[in-house]
Amino acid sequence: MILQLIKKQLLLLLRNPIQLLMLLVLPIILIVILSTALSGFMQGDNPQLTLKIAWLEQQDETSQVDEFLENMNELDVSSDAFPDKDALHMTTTLREDVFLSEELSSMIELQQIDESEKEKIMEDADYTAIIEVPEDFTLELLQAIAFENNSVPQLELYVNQEHQIGAEVVESIIHNFNEILVMNQFMEVSELPITFEELYNNEVTGEIKHIEQRTPISSQAYYTIGMAVMNALYVASTLGFFAYREKEIHVFDRLIVADMSRWKFFFSVLISGAIVSFLQLLFIFTFSWLVFKITWPSIMSFLTISLFLALAVGGTTVLLTAISYRINSEEIIGFFSGIIVSIFAFLGGSFFPVGELSPLIQQIGNLTPNGASLSAYIQLLQGASLREIASYILVLICFTFLSILLAVISYPKRGSK
Repeated sequence: MILQLIKKQLLLLLRNPIQLLMLLVLPIILIVILSTALSGFMQGDNPQLTLKIAWLEQQDETSQVDEFLENMNELDVSSDAFPDKDALHMTTTLREDVFLSEELSSMIELQQIDESEKEKIMEDADYTAIIEVPEDFTLELLQAIAFENNSVPQLELYVNQEHQIGAEVVESIIHNFNEILVMNQFMEVSELPITFEELYNNEVTGEIKHIEQRTPISSQAYYTIGMAVMNALYVASTLGFFAYREKEIHVFDRLIVADMSRWKFFFSVLISGAIVSFLQLLFIFTFSWLVFKITWPSIMSFLTISLFLALAVGGTTVLLTAISYRINSEEIIGFFSGIIVSIFAFLGGSFFPVGELSPLIQQIGNLTPNGASLSAYIQLLQGASLREIASYILVLICFTFLSILLAVISYPKRGSK
């Protein structure tokens, strides 16, 4: 009799092509979209920025440096105190050695302009920023450094608010250059036996050891697992709806009148949910193997995780059925499908690795069936053994037993409405 009931549940699903497509095709569509759109995020790639910067210098810097040296001579400071005159060309250093450096040349296009072009450039949306060097900037800066003045000249920076990230990059570069100047001045005043360049370029001796190394996984693998475990939960709500409809059309009542134990029906719903969920997982992961070439290091471990996840889904199916029968309403099934699954998906990391957001959320997510199975699948792909992921399987087992226990408590007694 139980086999016949299970067969009936499976036939109900096969005769509803819309529900069948939702369970099998929708996760594949989500996998393709998410793995393609968020591949850079998953692999830690940085976006390729192209910054177009205009450089406006109001006065020739060489004349300012010469004027500064003449002023120093008038104060009886020998020119020998400044052996490296090139180092006094502050704005040239910023322009040539920083913005036009080899490291930044791939993303920064710097164009020198004159005053007549300024207004036109400010209206050009292609430019990220305009850096304007005011008159006597270098002269005043050198005087501030030499005489330890607090009055330091400022560069004029005009940024395009539509290029927010690029504008922040330009501001950061100028800020870091200013920190280098301050550090250099501090070292010279303190007469430290090392220059800033030597300190900055000094190699750290030693060896870096990684406590644990795991093989990184691709975005296709992550979202295949994430969507598979999330959509497995929809099996519970789908079969729960079918079971409640049987109560509405009095199929359940006829089974009871025929003196069939309600526990057989209870058990058939549990097994049907597990079977459908297991087949759904196999379908999705077979697709990922054919299309994305995602292979599992251990097929037995993969099947073990899938089996216990399927049983957890079966337990959820029978719990939803029992509660809907007890309250005589399918609202609990709709609430689970619309709200609870979304919460579980977020906590379990189906949309993105929640561990990067908060370790606490990840720990909570690992207590959900989809979160525990996602972590188990990922660690299995990264080379973990079945023993290492046993804790996640234990969570699935506990969740299954808890769901069944609550379902037994909630299941209506014979003769109840």
